This record gives sequence, structure tokens and C-alpha cells, in this order.
Amino acid sequence: MKRNLYSFSLVALIFSGCSLSPELSIPTTQFPEAYRADVKNETTYVDAAWWSNYHDEKLTALIEEALSNNYDLQTAMANISLARATLSSSTSDRYPSLDLQGSGQRIRTSSDTFTSKTHSTYNDFSVSAVLSYELDLWGKYKEAEASSRASLIASYAAKDTVKISLASSVADSYFTLISLYEQLDITNETIKAREEGLKRNEFKYSVGAISKGTLLSERAELNSAQITKDALEQSILTQQSALAVLVGKSPEAIANFSKDGLPRVLPADVKVPANLPSELLTKRPDIKQAEENLKAANANIGVARAAYFPSISLSGALGFESTQLSNLMKSKSATNNFGGSLAAPLFNMGKTSSNVESAKANKELAEISYAQTVQQAFQDAYDALNKRHTLTQKLEHQLAYEKNIEQVYLLAQKQYENGYGDYLTLLDAKRNLLSAKLTTSQTKQALISSGVSLYKSLGGGWDKEVFERHADTL
Repeated sequence: MKRNLYSFSLVALIFSGCSLSPELSIPTTQFPEAYRADVKNETTYVDAAWWSNYHDEKLTALIEEALSNNYDLQTAMANISLARATLSSSTSDRYPSLDLQGSGQRIRTSSDTFTSKTHSTYNDFSVSAVLSYELDLWGKYKEAEASSRASLIASYAAKDTVKISLASSVADSYFTLISLYEQLDITNETIKAREEGLKRNEFKYSVGAISKGTLLSERAELNSAQITKDALEQSILTQQSALAVLVGKSPEAIANFSKDGLPRVLPADVKVPANLPSELLTKRPDIKQAEENLKAANANIGVARAAYFPSISLSGALGFESTQLSNLMKSKSATNNFGGSLAAPLFNMGKTSSNVESAKANKELAEISYAQTVQQAFQDAYDALNKRHTLTQKLEHQLAYEKNIEQVYLLAQKQYENGYGDYLTLLDAKRNLLSAKLTTSQTKQALISSGVSLYKSLGGGWDKEVFERHADTL
């Protein structure tokens, strides 16, 4: 019984190995309890399909298509396959390998040796199973497997980061495109109003009612509106191209979609959680990715340190060898051998030490990267919340301004219709109203974009608990 216990302990030691990697301590970052002091701290969670809050089927379809076709996401999936293969290779190194070997040859010996003065010709056939195993006494293969596993988990987190970024980019590009078309429609109305005003001023100039400077100013205002239109059309083409890359379609397909299916008015802004607890930031997949990269770098130190110590390998072969193929599988042709080897480092010009120092430096870089990722995560959310707060106020003021300008226009229109107002005054009021609407559209787009950025900065509904349950099965 005691002998079996010793044998079991030895096997456990062989298969588990010790660990030479340092104890890992994940850096901690203190976040404020709430992002803003003027709101109550309430626990709110982001829906993973947050874009559905805009109730736009076309947007949802575009995002789903992007998640299927985008090359960045396909690259992330390929990286997962690569990391999984690396983990499989690292895991296999911890266990014995069994190979089947066979050979057949015809041999002619030399006739000029001390033992023989004549040639001898014979056949040699063999087949054997060869077992080999390196004892993982220092945890080299165990740490390599741990590093590969952490890298695999990091690659999954990287894929989720790409998905969140992709969805937010498609939404932002989609709303920007709508805003550009809305601004283009407003600009076309402005050009039409300025052309009408220019015709009337040309007539007035011809009869000497206005100066040439006034006429030139009117022409310049029309030219300015035309320049704005040209810029908007160019921006639309650029935005269509960007959206095409994100979705995985041709620019022509997106252009046709813009003409036939794209709304011409921005949707109403949606309520985005604005006072989430700071702990939610730790659920961002890029933070999880940085954490796993740190674990991988720490484990690689143990792999490098193991090279300081001897390696012990066991090998054995069991098979058959015969000069006649017909006798190869008979019991008298059986052969076997078992043995072991010891290899210890003696002198390698400091190569092992250099590898250890390199692994330590990589861990330090991973620690810095982790701290930067966490810091950037908080800054992203903090900036998005502040920007959204400012834009919300700006839009309120802009809408109030547009409403007042609209009242001025309606008053000028009423005066003109009743015969005691002049048409140029009416045109000026209309141009001012169109200018206000143009600014309102730009402000709305900026506010919606800030909401998309906030969804992204808060992790896009990524669930760390679900992710870690999946990671435990890898």
C-alpha cells in the first residue's frame, strides 16, 4: 500500500510540476463612486443589443451584416483559431508522446575491417512503438500551457472588443450619413432661397435701388451656400465609402441604399444610462484582454527560468526486428529498450539569463498596458458623459433659438401676405431659419454620436460573468 502511495505521489509530481513564475498581483485602480456629482448613483445596465433602442430596422440590419462580413472581425476569429492551436500544442507537451516507427533496408557490410575481410549482405526490417516523455519537474510546460490559455482568453476578449467597436462605428457612420443628407436638403432649400433673393436684387440693382456692393454680397452668400453643398456631397461620398468597408459591401451598394432606404431625418435621441457605477468599467472586454495578456507574460517568466535547471527525459521502445520480413512479427524477433537522459545547462553565454530578463520586461510592459487600458476606459466614459451633458444643454438652447427664429419667419410671412412687409425681409427670415435648422441637425447628430460613444465606452453590454463561464470551458 505504501509503495503504491509513493508511486502515486511520484506520478503526481511528474505531471504537475512546480512553478517558477512569480506570484501575480493584478494592479488595482480606484474609481470614483459616480461619474458626475450632480446625479444620483444608481445601478443601471447596458443592453448588449443597445442599438435596438433607436428602433431603426435598417440600422439593426446593417450592424448584423457588419458582424457577419467585417474583415477586422474575421481577423479576430482567425486569431482565436491560432491561439487555440497554440494552446493545444502547449498542452500536448505536458504528456508522453507515442510514435510508430518502421524501416526496411538491405545492407552490405565492408570487407576491410578488423572483424571481417569479406562482404556480408543482409536485410534488416523493424517496426516499433516509441514512447518519449520529458519530466516537467520545473513547471516549464505547465507554465507554457497557462500562458497559452491566457492568450486564448485574451483573443476572445479582443474579438468582443472588435464587435463592440464595429457596432458603434456602424451606428455612428449611419447616423452621420443621415445627418449629412438632412443638412444637404436644408442647404438646397437655402440655395433656392438665395437664388430668389439674388434675382430680386439684380432687378433692384438694374433700376438703381441698391448698390453694387449689396448685389456682390448677395452673390457671395449664394456662392457660400453652393460651396457648403459641394462639401456636404463630398462628405456623403466619404461616409458611404467608410460605411461600405464596415459592413463589407461595395460603395455602390451603400450609395443605392442611401438613395432608396436611408431616412432623411435623424431619429429622436434615446436615454443612455448616465450614472452607471464605476465597477461597470471593469467589465469592458479590452480590460479583460489586458489582464489575460498580463497573466500570459507572468507565466512566461516561469518558462524562461526553467531553463536554468536540468531536464530529464524518459524513452522506451517496444517492437520487432528481423532479417526476414516473414519473421518480423514472431516472438523471437521482439525487441525493447528503456532508458533516460539528463541534460543540464553548463555555459551558454548568458542566453538563459537574457531570456529571463526579457520575460520580466514583457511582464512590466503588460502591467503598464493594463494600467493604461483601465485609465483609458475611465477617461472614455467620463469624456463621453461630459460631452453628452454639454450637448444636451446645447441642443435645448439651439431648439429654443430655432423656435424663436421660426416665429420671426412666420411673422415676416404674415406681414408680407398682408401687404405691409417686404419680400427680401421674408427671404432673409427664411434663410436665417434654414441656417438655424442646419445647426440643429449638426447638434442632434453630435448628441446621438455621443450616445453611441457612451454605449461603447461602457462596454456595449459585455457581460464579464458570462464571458468567464465560457473561458472556464476552454
